[in-house]
Amino acid sequence: DVFIDNHDRSMFIRGLERIERDTGAHILAYCLMGNHFHLAVQVGPVSLSSIMQRMLTAYVLSFNLRHGRTGHLFQARYKAILCLDDAYLAALIRYIHSNPIRAGLVLKPENWPWSSAAGCAVDSDGELVDFDPWPKDTSKKVDSKREANMSRLNMEDIGGVVAAQTGISIEEMRSDVRRRQVVVAKRLLSREAVRIGYSSNAVAKWLNSTPASVARYIARNTVNTGKPDTSPDGGDAGK
Repeated sequence: DVFIDNHDRSMFIRGLERIERDTGAHILAYCLMGNHFHLAVQVGPVSLSSIMQRMLTAYVLSFNLRHGRTGHLFQARYKAILCLDDAYLAALIRYIHSNPIRAGLVLKPENWPWSSAAGCAVDSDGELVDFDPWPKDTSKKVDSKREANMSRLNMEDIGGVVAAQTGISIEEMRSDVRRRQVVVAKRLLSREAVRIGYSSNAVAKWLNSTPASVARYIARNTVNTGKPDTSPDGGDAGK
């Protein structure tokens, strides 16, 4: 399953909120199930592929750190269907919200807490879902370099996730402190940043470290955030 518990589901929904804020997209409907999710999205200046890459990368990073795992979580590429008219959009949203009913989990769509059905039923302020299916045109031209940057988590994002999971602040990660728990956090950040496409040099610059130190962090195959790391480490000795 891609959602093991309610904390995972809450993490995913917070990610949707960030996507709306950061990319100009509008989340029109969503529904989280056990091993998949459904979204209705109106894209803005950032393409759907870039939105999905950013959203899924952020969630997998948080999920892996929280559950002490590595590697991929979603087994196949997402399936996207283009929606061109209001009638089809309305039917699509009904289909999305009906998933928990078809799975035998609830009797009414609005009773499923991990979808936007309840928000669509009552037009309250502050909801994640945008109730106007076709808000004013926000499409703007963005160059490919900017779009690529928006589709990838920045180092502060990764640092924030690692900080939340380890209890080590970003300031400590970027310092020359060699306390074992800090080294563990640096290893986690280095491994995940390189995994999603950052170079060792870029990670080293953010950590105020050296590429050689980052290479040593990445070379450590096993990281346990639940217990102090008792193995010797060269850390930033070459700094």
